[in-house]
Amino acid sequence: MRLSPTLTLLACAVCAAAADPATALDQAIATLPQQPAPAVHSHAAPTLRLIDISLAVVAAAGASTATDHELESLAAGGHDPNRRGFTLQGAELSLAGAVDPYFTAEAHLVAAPEHGVELEEAFLTTTSLPYGLEAKAGYQLIEFGRVNTTHAHAATWINQPVVASRLLGGEGSRSSGARLAWLSPLAWYSTVTLGAFNSDDASLVSFRGEAAGHHDHESSDETERTLGGRLRADELTTGSWSDLVWLARWENAAELGGIEGKLGLSWLGGANATGDGQRSDLYGLDLVVSAKPTGGTITSIKAVAEGILRRVTVAESMDSGEDPSDPADDFLAPAATLTDWGVYAQIEVGFGERWSAGVRGEYATARGDSVEHEGLVDHNADAMRDARLRLSPLLAWRPSEFSRLRLQYDFDRAEHLDEKDTAHSVWLGLDVLIGAHPAHGF
Repeated sequence: MRLSPTLTLLACAVCAAAADPATALDQAIATLPQQPAPAVHSHAAPTLRLIDISLAVVAAAGASTATDHELESLAAGGHDPNRRGFTLQGAELSLAGAVDPYFTAEAHLVAAPEHGVELEEAFLTTTSLPYGLEAKAGYQLIEFGRVNTTHAHAATWINQPVVASRLLGGEGSRSSGARLAWLSPLAWYSTVTLGAFNSDDASLVSFRGEAAGHHDHESSDETERTLGGRLRADELTTGSWSDLVWLARWENAAELGGIEGKLGLSWLGGANATGDGQRSDLYGLDLVVSAKPTGGTITSIKAVAEGILRRVTVAESMDSGEDPSDPADDFLAPAATLTDWGVYAQIEVGFGERWSAGVRGEYATARGDSVEHEGLVDHNADAMRDARLRLSPLLAWRPSEFSRLRLQYDFDRAEHLDEKDTAHSVWLGLDVLIGAHPAHGF
């Protein structure tokens, strides 16, 4: 019986492993055909990994003038330290490798005391499509902007930007779906990405997922609320293409005189949870500039800025108020268009091989009334839509490429705080990495 080339390759690899285990992996990799560089969002050279396994652990300890309850709304990121004392922000187990010469696969599982174990991502990526194309399918963080695809252990600051927690969700907007990226033949790096995803994943706070900061909108009867405190519609289904969430992103990068820059434009739109025909649209702009000076104390400079705008339509609904059994406190929440936006800008400067320092500034606000149990209220009474200002200096020390210590101070000004509108917090964070982890893009 004649074996196919693929079976012959596998048989040879098995025989090599039995004869010489120390060189079997290298021999198997050497016999595979070389693949052209895929249209990935990275400047790293492509490699064929049969398997990478890693464990990343992120933890923090700190104190704040805000109470634990206030910290829940001030630090709304899913892996933010949002209590005084100690916080295990998460332990992420990652597996990545080559399926065959045509696909790679990744899976990321995250465990945290408050959230249990959850699947963060699990997807396949093509490696050999023609014409600069790359497809990615599975459960994935949607490639909107920069911060949404960043895992907690890869973030520069200890907590998530405010605008990301509000509009993209504390866990990042992710869902089951597929996207197609095209690396254009332009003289500079330029990619176009299009994707489609289910709109009902719990992480999609701007669509049909759980409301961002939903703990602030829980009523005594546990009525489920969504955008701007509106009631969640019943029996939402995926009946047409318009019920999905759609992604478009255009990203460009270039290097000039030792300075690298990347500019991205993003759009994410689809159905939301307030009723049939209601939708949300997110627009994003992000910029990264980095340089590595030589011959001086400063070894690296990296500046990042990102802004996100969200416009949502919400349906008219009869709200049951604080007591659903009492029709007297029912009120009509009118149809409306709500606008939320925010921006953050940060700069990090490296000193020598191990030290870096930086500062991040943020602002977020909204337009359009929210709903509380007693009726319509100004958006500043809503912890996830009020005017927010945060300033965060940071000092980091890296004993090696596998560990990092960070000291961060947060000055928060928030309109929703009851007795005071400012809070001061200090966090000491430690994160470690064991094993080989997939590379993160620039």
